[in-house]
Amino acid sequence: MLDPESQVPLPKAPPPAGLVLLLTGLFANGILAGTMYLPSLPTVGDDLGAADQILPLTLTVFFATYAGGQLIYGPLSDRYGRRPLLIGGQVILVLGSLACALSGSMTAFLWSRALQGLGAASAMATGRAIVNDAYDRKQAARATSLISAALAIAPVIAPVLGGLIEHYLTWRSGFWISGGITVVVILLLILLLPETLSGRPAGPGPLLRGIAAAYGYLLRSRAFLAFGLLNLAIFAGLHGFNAAAPSVLIDTLHIGVVHYGLLMAIGSGGYLAGSLLSSWLGRRIGLLRLIDLGVLCMVLSAVGLAAYTAIAGPDVAVIIALRVLWATGMGLAQPNTVVAAVGINPATLGAGAALSGFLQTAGGGMGSAVNALFPAGDPLFLALTFGGTAVLGAIIWWSNRAAAGQALSERE
Repeated sequence: MLDPESQVPLPKAPPPAGLVLLLTGLFANGILAGTMYLPSLPTVGDDLGAADQILPLTLTVFFATYAGGQLIYGPLSDRYGRRPLLIGGQVILVLGSLACALSGSMTAFLWSRALQGLGAASAMATGRAIVNDAYDRKQAARATSLISAALAIAPVIAPVLGGLIEHYLTWRSGFWISGGITVVVILLLILLLPETLSGRPAGPGPLLRGIAAAYGYLLRSRAFLAFGLLNLAIFAGLHGFNAAAPSVLIDTLHIGVVHYGLLMAIGSGGYLAGSLLSSWLGRRIGLLRLIDLGVLCMVLSAVGLAAYTAIAGPDVAVIIALRVLWATGMGLAQPNTVVAAVGINPATLGAGAALSGFLQTAGGGMGSAVNALFPAGDPLFLALTFGGTAVLGAIIWWSNRAAAGQALSERE
């Protein structure tokens, strides 16, 4: 593994043709594998004889191995290359999907979901590193914004596909289909993706010591923590809102289920708009100012929602309008925090991708878990926790912005 203290980037080869499109499909497949089955969840429980309170664990175990697996794939890809780790992880994802389809008990299904998550983690950890391998920072930010914009559609498509599969086929068919899609992804990777890691260390040293050195360097870097912890706060807000919103909007404010789905899709549209705007503005105002603008949008919208709800009471139109503004801010900031965190040091791109992905996933889990501490369906608690994550992110960012800017200027 390259010395983490070495900050001299190797010359970049021309990026492979169609790389952005290929990586978009790769990331989208991970989202489909993780969430497409959710409309079938009650049927899964009935078929496997599981109690209702066990069913959420099918998502928990997936994201647990999805988060932890990134910490393994990332630094290994710095040593052995992106391509073998990425393809190997996708093979594990296929095996996990097939195991889910063949599960005869909830215990077997949970283990299979954990295997799926471990395989899906390879895309997040190595895919982000591949972007930074192939492009300079400004190009990488633009590519990540375009990928993020396309991926905004995946969480909308996944439940629709899952619902159609549940209605016309069986829940097991969904996992066979997911495994088949992943086989196609593997073939495309083999045919179209060359190795993007442009050098190998002269003296690799012991594996565990190299991994520890890479993570130690990143955790000591104030700039990396500025980007990584801001991303954690963003995803805590996103998943915290998404976890609390059904009870608030459906149970408390009495909107229909179909209406609710449409409103959540509008929120995804805000992220799509922000990501596209980020791609367009990136060359004009720079990465730091884009993050400033995104953080400002998220703070104003989330804190504004808390203030409005406390003073005037809950209003569906206000909740959705401010959620769209928040999502637009996320689209402006998040692709740039990812690129900057991963690229803090050219010697640790894989480890940076892994650790930033882990923080993102951990933030989502924390945001969801916080909801268990408050009364379900209370609009004010939703608004306060949503606002709290935005304020936390703003404090993290603006107290470390100078260090982040200095680190970026040193890499130019």
